[in-house]
Amino acid sequence: MYCAHHITRVARLSIQRVTPAVMLFCLLAAVMAPAHSAAAEVRKLPARVAAAFDLDDIIDNVRFCYDRAPEVIYFRYDRAGNRTSVEARSIDGVVRTVFVFPGMGDPNSLSCSVDGSTIAALSSQQDYLYIFQASQLSTYKIVHWRLYSVGGEYSLLSPAGSMISTLDEPTLVSGPDALAQMRFLKARLDERVFFEGGYAYIDEDNRTIDVYRYADGWKRLRSIAMPAGFGTREISRCGSHLVATVTDDNNARFLAFEPQGTVNPDWLNRIGFKALLRGFSDLVEIHGRYGRCAFPLSPKRDVRKLLLGIATLDDHGILRFAIEGPPMALSDDDIRLTKDGCYALLSAFRQVPKIPEFTMRQQAVVLKLAAPGCDF
Repeated sequence: MYCAHHITRVARLSIQRVTPAVMLFCLLAAVMAPAHSAAAEVRKLPARVAAAFDLDDIIDNVRFCYDRAPEVIYFRYDRAGNRTSVEARSIDGVVRTVFVFPGMGDPNSLSCSVDGSTIAALSSQQDYLYIFQASQLSTYKIVHWRLYSVGGEYSLLSPAGSMISTLDEPTLVSGPDALAQMRFLKARLDERVFFEGGYAYIDEDNRTIDVYRYADGWKRLRSIAMPAGFGTREISRCGSHLVATVTDDNNARFLAFEPQGTVNPDWLNRIGFKALLRGFSDLVEIHGRYGRCAFPLSPKRDVRKLLLGIATLDDHGILRFAIEGPPMALSDDDIRLTKDGCYALLSAFRQVPKIPEFTMRQQAVVLKLAAPGCDF
């Protein structure tokens, strides 16, 4: 503003009226300006398909679940035997069965702790809870069950595997009592629960996001206001920040805040998130695991969900990846990253649809990312 003011004076008077000190200040400002704006520049890097497998008899919502070597877990339903297997698959295609339970599972409920030691899932009608821990399966009955959909990546089980939430407190049917070592949060039907970093974030009837912490019971710390008519779809940790994706089904907005609930409205703008979305569809969800977040880059007003690339974000800013090879179309919005940020997992149609499509064959795709520190 200082330089602009004196440039205006130069136009009105003459350049001889500008003192040498002012000229030096403005020259330094001009030199330094590109360096300042580069902090929000989005780096563009390549990505390629490292693995893909069909989802023909797999209930969707594949996700990473492992301690050291990356593995993907998912439900595989055996219609003839009426049972569901939780399978784990390595990036190079080695498959193993983790555990089996009767009937179908609710795909949104499949949850895994950060270290891969605890896996939890609900039955398709949410009347049974299954917890697999230390190579043992615990089965719980939820007596007063009501049809309920698990909202986010960490809505049933917390990242550390130490907290869990269902509509009613489960009763042990078989196996060791895994819940005895966990903090239980009873949710209401109109609430959506999201766990992260020792806190629970509860969206109650699309009004506020209430921040809770456990201290001899769950205590509310503060509330985060939301836009009127919007509900929370996901809360993810992106570096040291949390980002809530809120939507009214026609529009999406993004709230950045600290774990204790202090809102940080400018962070997404500073790292270039809002500027990047101006060129792509802004009807996205931000998903995260292991401290990194990701979201798809798709063309505006194209309901086929063509995938033009993906973007990741954390405390170091945003990286944008262009995918080598033929075009793809997403079959859902979830994009998940490995702990090192070198691989991304998504679900896509086998062929790009010409119109909006929900019944075409799908596949899980693992992308290798040329991110800093990754062997591409």
